[in-house]
Amino acid sequence: MFTILSISDSDKHREKVVDEYSKRLGKSVKIINIKPSKNGTTQQIIAKDTENMIVQLKKFSDVLKILLSKEGKSLDTMQFAALCKNKDIVFIIGGPYGFDEPTLTPYIDSKLSFGSITLPHGLAKVTLLEQLYRISTIRQGKSYHY
Repeated sequence: MFTILSISDSDKHREKVVDEYSKRLGKSVKIINIKPSKNGTTQQIIAKDTENMIVQLKKFSDVLKILLSKEGKSLDTMQFAALCKNKDIVFIIGGPYGFDEPTLTPYIDSKLSFGSITLPHGLAKVTLLEQLYRISTIRQGKSYHY
């Protein structure tokens, strides 16, 4: 089971693609959007979003918790498939300002990067969903991944 915790109002700009991958993945994926903070300075928003994420992460025990971060480890698809094999994983996606990563670090197990570029949180979610679908087809022996 994969859970995606995302600081996000909605997926309206990418709704069709998120819905399509969610449908393809079925019950193996759950997306939880956490409303972003909107009031205060950038630092106050980051602090509140981090606090809200920690509250959510405390609900998950005995699962691997992976923060999507440009400072994370880059994996190719087969390495990602091996990482995800037979594990329940919570993936964490920050909002527009990201997180206070030092405060969040005690609640996560590792960091994963889709490269050194900064992706909007919605696009990071779509990329993650596509990779989760891709590894599901690899496991099933389907020809989606070449």
